[in-house]
Amino acid sequence: MHFDLMSLEKQQVYRLLTHTIVPRPVAWILTENEDGSLNMAPFSYFNVIASDPALVMISVGQKRDGTKKDTWRNIEERQFCTIHIANTELMPQVNETARGLAEGDSELNQIEHELVAEESFTLPRLKSAPVAMSCKLHDIHLVGNGPQAVIYLSVKHIFVKDTLLTDAPFTVDAHKLDPISRLGGEDYASLGEITTLKRPT
Repeated sequence: MHFDLMSLEKQQVYRLLTHTIVPRPVAWILTENEDGSLNMAPFSYFNVIASDPALVMISVGQKRDGTKKDTWRNIEERQFCTIHIANTELMPQVNETARGLAEGDSELNQIEHELVAEESFTLPRLKSAPVAMSCKLHDIHLVGNGPQAVIYLSVKHIFVKDTLLTDAPFTVDAHKLDPISRLGGEDYASLGEITTLKRPT
């Protein structure tokens, strides 16, 4: 079937895109609220875009009332965030932090967690997350009719759990990382079979 996106409603387009562009990596993002409390939220509009400098991007929309989502506002106002890569063991907690809460309520109060402060990280990281990235705002572009914020983040430091590293330098065992990804609707996925193909020259 052929779909003309120009003739569809916004939610119909969203549904088609999020059910066909799969799987999507999940950025589980910790930011600081204006009052010093911490916000935690997952985003699947997320990916790496450059390595020199190290840049990743997330795309963040608005709340139902038309105001900026907390993650967008916090990064814009305070510049920093910690991006976690969660494994399947953390899937229920990641999903719980997607819950809409009243302003001032911290998602961290809804989950079991332990925070770790490190000298190299501006904000704390979740001890249970196998990977965490300390990021600083690089740029924000507004796109679409929302508008939606495409937030470019410079990765300054990365924590990787020791047991994930292989004998090859700077290489992570994907199976041990066991990352979660988003599919369409309410579906998540874990890492399945990995196929290794030598790159043609």
